Amino acid sequence: MILALAVLLLLTSIGMAAPKEMNLRVAEPGEAAEWKLGTANTIKWSFRGELGQNVAIRLQRMGWVNAQMTLSEATPLGTNRSGSFKWDLPADLPPGGKYTVAVTAENGIGDTSGEFTLAAGKGPATQIKLEALPKGERWAAGTTVSIRWTYGGSPGQTVKLALIKKAEGDVTVISASVPIGTDGKGRYEWKIPSLKPGTDYYIGIVSNSNAFYQDMGVEPVILTATK
Repeated sequence: MILALAVLLLLTSIGMAAPKEMNLRVAEPGEAAEWKLGTANTIKWSFRGELGQNVAIRLQRMGWVNAQMTLSEATPLGTNRSGSFKWDLPADLPPGGKYTVAVTAENGIGDTSGEFTLAAGKGPATQIKLEALPKGERWAAGTTVSIRWTYGGSPGQTVKLALIKKAEGDVTVISASVPIGTDGKGRYEWKIPSLKPGTDYYIGIVSNSNAFYQDMGVEPVILTATK
């Protein structure tokens, strides 16, 4: 009787044993790191457990349109609980912050790095920048306003323009496709439709061929119902 009870307890303990821990953590780039465009850097991670043979690696950037780029569909997971991937940073990515790297194993377990910055390289930066609006700019429904921007390099042939209401997360498309411009400058004349008046509207611009090339106004626009 005692032997049978001991066997039963042993089998129960085996059946209730916790599964092996599985995790993956991105070590580099670290929070607030700065990597220079056009140079080689190494993405590093650590892992535990059986996660599969390979990982997928993506570059991401938060913005009014979230952008992402696949750096590798299948890179070996690694050995001795650590893995790495050498990344030759393209020289034509836009410089700036809010970049992250996501590493995901075959079983879906993964991690995302802290936000880091890409610093400009030796050549001119490939980017799109909205022309700053005066603080307290007021736009009235029915009037026509000029939205202007500058660009460098080759961020694409056309851009999308939008009006973003931050508080509510609403995005109103101003134009889905506008020629990017000539000689590094672009402009679009917009007749403002009837929209909900507010003080927290922002202009957004993004390349139609690559969402990494985007910008959003720093100063809000005040929309009014009439002049």
